[in-house]
Parts: sequence; structure tokens; C-alpha cells
Amino acid sequence: MTDKTWPDLELEKQVLSSIDAELILSGGGSPEEICAEGRDCDALMVLFTPMNRKNLEMFRNCKVLIRMGIGINTVDMEAATEKGIMVANVPDYCQDEVADHTIALFLEITRKVGMLDKQVKMGGWDMDIANPVPRLQGKVFGLFGCGGIGIRTGRRAASFGMKLAGYDPFLPERIFCEEGIKKYTDFDEFISEVDVLSLHVPLTNNTHGIINKKTLGMMKPGSYLINSSRGPLVDEDALYDALENGDIAGAALDVLCEEPPKGLPRLAKAKNIVITPHAAWNSTEAIPELRIKAAEEVVRTFSEGRPRNLINREVYASVGL
Repeated sequence: MTDKTWPDLELEKQVLSSIDAELILSGGGSPEEICAEGRDCDALMVLFTPMNRKNLEMFRNCKVLIRMGIGINTVDMEAATEKGIMVANVPDYCQDEVADHTIALFLEITRKVGMLDKQVKMGGWDMDIANPVPRLQGKVFGLFGCGGIGIRTGRRAASFGMKLAGYDPFLPERIFCEEGIKKYTDFDEFISEVDVLSLHVPLTNNTHGIINKKTLGMMKPGSYLINSSRGPLVDEDALYDALENGDIAGAALDVLCEEPPKGLPRLAKAKNIVITPHAAWNSTEAIPELRIKAAEEVVRTFSEGRPRNLINREVYASVGL
């Protein structure tokens, strides 16, 4: 295991004991030092340590890399595949938490409860500082990405009487129908018609910077942007300008392009923005779930031949276990 934020390894060791695996935690240091230390491992469990081509080249025997989280943008998938390393993630460990947090962010930039609470605690009593406050019922909540988290977020938004719209070229038609989501096949049309644009897509070459000056300019005046996925989906300078110019009504972010930021982010000074420190996934229950599911993927690899959530499937046939 390259790194962790929890106090011990007992949960992981319990799971891995079923295949008599020895779990070794890196002593820390730079990413290069961490990878050099684990060069003879059979499996990798990775939380934050970046796995670029240079780092992956250090591993001599590694069969599988488990990214302890949902995103895989910190792993060079091409290099891993070339090296014959199966890569898996844990895509289903915090879906409800992220959906809850997304709606909490949305309510904060529309109802502005935090702003009003802070004012009262400073001796004020003026509800008008929160204006304009939109009525949510009947508004269109747009889901850019309708996977597990997107679907759960949509269900929560629908409970406020909001209409659902979605753009996801990979989602079967029946899911749109079952969830009551109006399907869009044209992205520009989609973002120009929703009142809320909530991002639930992975960071790829195609989605990097997809929310930019052009796309922000297509959004409705009075609309809102929420990002609880990955920071680089959004051009932060373009978002700052859109907020300051009043092109959109507000934004809420749980992720930034640079995490943690060096100093106060420029975006933090923009009008009607809420930023939380990549906390959407967090709950008392989510962290143990992540740890157990990640370890189970290692066990599955060496007992069944492959992890359940294998991403680079092309490498599977060439790996002998």
C-alpha cells in the first residue's frame, strides 16, 4: 500500500489473510521513493500516490493495481497496460455520500443557509442578503453523467419537484426512462436548457476543461454549476469571469484543479461560490467500505484471476496468475 489516511491496516489485513498475503505499507517519501520501495510487490493498493509511466516502470512483478477510490486520472493507463498490470478502482463505495454532498452544495448556493446563519451569528437579521433565491420546483436539474452517483443525485433533486435532464452517451435508453430523465444527445443543447448543471463524469482527455468560456456562455443566465467530480473538468478562470460578470447565478465545487491549493484560490473571491475540500466522499461508513472493497479486489485477482472492477480489460488475457 502506497499511502493511507486512516490509523491502521487491520481491515485490509483481515481480508488479505484469506490468500495468505503480506501487506506492507510504504514508509513514505516522494512518489518515486514510495514506488522504489514497493518494486517487488505482486499487487498495489494506491490512494493518492500518482502512478505515471516512470513510477510504474519500477515494478517488477506487479499483476494488479487497485486505485482506492473512483477516479483513475492519477494512473497512466497506457503505461500500466503495456506493462501487463491490471488496473481496478472502487467505483461504488461512496455513491450516496457524493450525491448527498452534491445536493447540499446546490442548496447552499440557492437557499444560502450558510450565509444567513453567519450573518445572524454576527448580529444581523436581514434575509435580503440571500436574494435572489429561486423556487426549485419545476426547475430543470441537469446531470452530465448518469452513472451511479448521477442517478442518485437526480433522485434527490426530483424529491424537490425538479425536472431531470441528462447527457450520457454511454447510458442505456431504458435507464433514462426508468429514472424519469429527459435524454439529450446534443451536449450544447443540453447545457443551454438546464437550470442546474451537475457534473458526474470522469476526467479524461475528452472531458478535461469541458466547462470553459464557450460552454459557460451557453448556460442560462440565472443557472448554477456544481462539480463534485474532478477539478480539471472546469476552466477555473473562465468560471471566475462568468460568476463576476453575472453570466451564471452561482457555482459550488468540491474539487479544484490543484488540491490542496497553494494559498487562497482566486475562485474563492468570486460572487456566490461555495467550495469544500474534496469532502463529498467522506462518511464514517465510507472509509471502512473503501478499505475492505479495495482489499477484496486484490483477493479476487489472485483467487479468481481478475478484479471485479477491471478497467483495462485488454490486459487480462495476457496476464498469467
